[in-house]
Amino acid sequence: MEFFNLIWLCENEGNFKRKQEIFNELYQAFKNGDFDEYISFLNTTSTENIKKFQNKLNQNELTKPSYAGFCEVYSLQDLPRIKADKKALLLHSIAHIEYSAIDIALDSACAFAGLPREYYANWLEVADDEMRHFGWLCAMLEKYGLKYGDLPVHNGLFVATKRTRHSLLDKMAILPRHMEANGLDSNLNLREKMSANDELKPILERIASEEITHVIKGDKWFKYACIKDGINPAKWLDIVLSYYPKAFNNSRRIDESSRLQCGFSSAELANIKALGQQSKQNSAQT
Repeated sequence: MEFFNLIWLCENEGNFKRKQEIFNELYQAFKNGDFDEYISFLNTTSTENIKKFQNKLNQNELTKPSYAGFCEVYSLQDLPRIKADKKALLLHSIAHIEYSAIDIALDSACAFAGLPREYYANWLEVADDEMRHFGWLCAMLEKYGLKYGDLPVHNGLFVATKRTRHSLLDKMAILPRHMEANGLDSNLNLREKMSANDELKPILERIASEEITHVIKGDKWFKYACIKDGINPAKWLDIVLSYYPKAFNNSRRIDESSRLQCGFSSAELANIKALGQQSKQNSAQT
């Protein structure tokens, strides 16, 4: 259990410097093959043994986000409006998403037993990327005299992480394939509104290029879970709507090129746009 326990410890560590230290140590050990025998054992042991290991993992219950010790945390609905420099607000908001994404990746890596080594490698790699993204944004925040945690944050991504701990299928459907894919849309829309010399623009471009690889990983393991559970991947939209009935009630432009690259089908994109358009029409009639 040491492998999963270390990731769990890292996920719940609220001091970012210490979080990095724990992660760097466990990630290097993983890349060195220190956990390979254990992971291989879980891949070859009996179904009954896997269930026992999974039951142990399920005892790790998320109770609060790791940032709760230094952030003022609200639900999405109750997040107060703050009067501050617009760029500083944007930077803090994106930094919060990236910090949350670290814990999402770590939770994906430690919530499920008996998966291929590649699965754990993928999500540890994502966590490594997200830590780097978070560092870039923190450096920019410092130019505005701020640090992460100085402004209120929402717990929306934490709630999604917690709600999907029971199901690989749902976690992959909701977090990388829905929420992180939405982030690709937002990133593109933000960049298109920025001037060519905006110092945040190249950072967002670098983040977007790596986030695409994250959604590709999520798409791969979503489809893996579909095969394992006997679910048609076309049910993805229904899974998302079962968690968030208003998930597609917006008419913002989606990053079709990136989504197609990530494994979305043309039919899925058409359905997303149709739901957004229907919502827009309904709003106009009320």
